[in-house]
Amino acid sequence: MKVISIKDNLPILEDHPELICGDKEIIVKLEACGICGSDIGNIFGKSSKPTKKIGHEISGIICEVGEKIIDLKIGDRITVNHHCSCQKCHLCTHGNETMCEKFTEGIEPCGLAEKFLVSNRIIENKGVFKIPNELSFKEATLIEPFACCLRSWKKIQVKKNDSVMIFGFGAIGIFHSIIAKEKKLNRIIVDYDEFRLNFGEKENLGDNFLNISDSKFDGFERFFEKIDLCIIANSDISCLTKAIDIVRKGGIILFFGEPKVNSKIKVDLSKIYSKEIKIITSYSATNLDFQESIKKIAEKQINLSNLITHEFRFENSVKAIKLANDGKNRIKVVISKNN
Repeated sequence: MKVISIKDNLPILEDHPELICGDKEIIVKLEACGICGSDIGNIFGKSSKPTKKIGHEISGIICEVGEKIIDLKIGDRITVNHHCSCQKCHLCTHGNETMCEKFTEGIEPCGLAEKFLVSNRIIENKGVFKIPNELSFKEATLIEPFACCLRSWKKIQVKKNDSVMIFGFGAIGIFHSIIAKEKKLNRIIVDYDEFRLNFGEKENLGDNFLNISDSKFDGFERFFEKIDLCIIANSDISCLTKAIDIVRKGGIILFFGEPKVNSKIKVDLSKIYSKEIKIITSYSATNLDFQESIKKIAEKQINLSNLITHEFRFENSVKAIKLANDGKNRIKVVISKNN
C-alpha cells in the first residue's frame, strides 16, 4: 500500500508493508484527509511538537476488524481522535487530558495512507466515532480541527457584544470566527491574504476585515485597549506583541496557532501585569470535544463545507501538501479517494 512519509523535510509517496490487524484493532480504508498546519510544520521542519506521522484530520471505512472488537464492524464510516490519554493521572483528572504523558498517537503508519490501523488504546478509550449519514467524508475531515477550536473556547469567558480580533484567517481562524458569531461577539478579522479576506466577507464570517498588506492599512493604534479577546490563529508570534497592546485591561489573549520550533520574542511583561491580561494556550481535543463537533456539523448548526477550497486525489498528495504550504489563495486543502 501507499503512504505519505517525510524525507529530508519533504513529503514523499512511498510503499509500505500491508497492515496486520490484531484481535483488538481495526484497519480503516482512507476516504479523505485534511492537511493541517501542524502537518506542514512536521514535514518542513518547523513544528514545536514534531512527529513523523502525517495526517490526522481523517475519515474512512472500516475494512478489517479484530476478533475481540464488539461495537465496530466492517463498512462503518468513521473518524478517529488520533490521540489518547490515560484518564487516570493528575493532569487527566484536572481537565488537562491533552497534556497527559500518555497522550500519544494511536494510528499506524499515519492518517495519510491508503489504509491505517487504529490501536486498541484508541478503541478502548472510545476514540473512534461513527460519521452520521448526512455528512460526507470530506466534511468529516473538519471534525477534528473544529473540535480543537471548541475546546479552546471552554477556557474563555466572554459576554454578548464583546469584541474579538482574530489574527490569521485560514481554516482555524474561520472556525474561531464561527464560534464567536454563535456567542454574538463583534468580530474583527486580520490577515494579509486578499483571497482569505474576500472569502470571509462573501461568507459573512466577520464584521470588519483588515488587510495588513494593503498600503492603505493605517495600523492598529485605533484599537489599543479596545478589544476584549484576541485570538492568534496563525504561527506569527509577532501578533502577540500587537495583541498585548490591543486587548483591554482584564482582556484575554488566546494563543492558538502553533509557533515554529524555537520561536522566541521579546514582550513587555509590565503591560501584561498592569493590564491583568490573561494569556491562554490550547492544544488538541478530547473525545467530548469530538462529540460536540460532530453534533454541530451534522445538525448543520454551522456550515463548514465551503471551507474546502481545494481537493486532490490520494496519488497527488505531495502536490496537495505543497499547495497547503504555500498558503495563498486557499482555505482548506483535502485529499480524498474520489474527487
